[in-house]
Amino acid sequence: MLDYEKFQTMSKEEYFKKYNVGIRFLFGCDLNQKNETEMISLRVFLPKKHFQEYKNIDIFKTMDLFKETLLFKGLTEQSIKIDFEKREIVMPDFFIKHDIEIIPYFTQGGEKEEELSKEKFFELLKQNKIKELNYLCFLFFGSFCKEEYEYFYNQELLK
Repeated sequence: MLDYEKFQTMSKEEYFKKYNVGIRFLFGCDLNQKNETEMISLRVFLPKKHFQEYKNIDIFKTMDLFKETLLFKGLTEQSIKIDFEKREIVMPDFFIKHDIEIIPYFTQGGEKEEELSKEKFFELLKQNKIKELNYLCFLFFGSFCKEEYEYFYNQELLK
């Protein structure tokens, strides 16, 4: 199961030291089965050790090379199961084996993302009868840590 409290109790320095990698992998689903895209997703983090061999290469070339690896292929084949009874996200064995973490940063939207609380995220999943989240894409962004840390800080204040 996912340790939400770990993220909410981490200091800013600890969070940035561990998670300051400008790549995130999105897992989620499309809520709107029509022509419009209405995604609901969470972020997945791969530790820096998985990118060490590419450290002197620009991020775009790094991802081109990383997409050729068995780790990436395995990652894209994973599904994150949802336990509605416990309102929990079940960590795939593949994630555990490769030290891959789920970052409980919940969003909804297509072109413009909106942050969601854990409660709203599970409510939307349940309403739409979604039992698992699948690989959607990867993102490059320089400020993931700042955005995520502020989200966790604000979620703690809202409790």
